[in-house]
Amino acid sequence: MRSEIIITLVGMGIVTYLTRVLFIVGMKGDRLPPFVVRWLSYVPVAVLTAIICPMIAAPEKHLNLTYDNPYLVAGILTTIIAVATKNLVITVIGGMGVILLLKFLVG
Repeated sequence: MRSEIIITLVGMGIVTYLTRVLFIVGMKGDRLPPFVVRWLSYVPVAVLTAIICPMIAAPEKHLNLTYDNPYLVAGILTTIIAVATKNLVITVIGGMGVILLLKFLVG
């Protein structure tokens, strides 16, 4: 391996380790302020949205916001299912069913 790659990997490991250790050591059993806990509660939703939205809106690496995009249609229908039922299992099963049906019909 080239030395630049090894240095980059080691540097990434150190930064990752330090960001976790400094946070844990810095807290020393203290409780987080309520606004931080509230702010952190939005992190999973934000991360999941950042992962899913590009896959839905640009499945072939270019923006496709038309009805021909089965991922976009399935995403919209799955969102409607999620809002209507507020049930994760039904949402996942419904979303899988919608995308399978659309892929079967559209191709």
